[in-house]
Amino acid sequence: MASVPRYIVERGSDQVRIAFGGIVKIVKDLKITRVTLVVPKKGGWEHTIVARFLGAGVAKALVKGEPVTVVEGVTMVLESSQTLRSSFDQGLLVGAHISVKDMAKLDDAWGAQAIMFLPWVDSEAQEWKDTWRPQTIGAKGEEAQPSSLSEPVEEALRQLTGMINLSTGLSHPLDKQHEQRTFEKLRSKGHAYDPAEIRRWAQRNNWSSSAAADLEAVARKRR
Repeated sequence: MASVPRYIVERGSDQVRIAFGGIVKIVKDLKITRVTLVVPKKGGWEHTIVARFLGAGVAKALVKGEPVTVVEGVTMVLESSQTLRSSFDQGLLVGAHISVKDMAKLDDAWGAQAIMFLPWVDSEAQEWKDTWRPQTIGAKGEEAQPSSLSEPVEEALRQLTGMINLSTGLSHPLDKQHEQRTFEKLRSKGHAYDPAEIRRWAQRNNWSSSAAADLEAVARKRR
């Protein structure tokens, strides 16, 4: 999902207003006809700042599972991080005040045409920025940190990516062997790396979030 456009709206008093202004522009520019708003949970959601911004009538309709109109020709539906499933035509996925862990479900969604994050916690905003290098809508916060991986490490990761079956992650024994040998070889040649950067690289290069996390775990053990 690395090719999917990603956007972030930094935490602040006008975050929700800025986000929905950005949503309108994104769907028009990218010709997207559906917005999927993903929230932590639907129960009690009508009392959140996002729901209050949208208005009681719109919030009530969304919770009932009814689509609402964003602009002419564009509808929005509500999902929670627990109910979200990948499907065709999810359009613009908007993670509103969900955790970066739950954002992984949006990042892995094969039906997404674009993805937006409204973080609630600054540290989670930074983690997502460091992984995806998204475009910022509104005021910018701290910049994404550049990757610390050396070219030999990235080349080893590219070779590993070409050898394994990305659709199954690292579940096959042969793929696990390829993975372990990759890090053993890097260690034997004295190439240092940050395991978190290994995971971020993998996510940006079409590994699922869970497979990338497994890769990070092995990288920590083998360094």
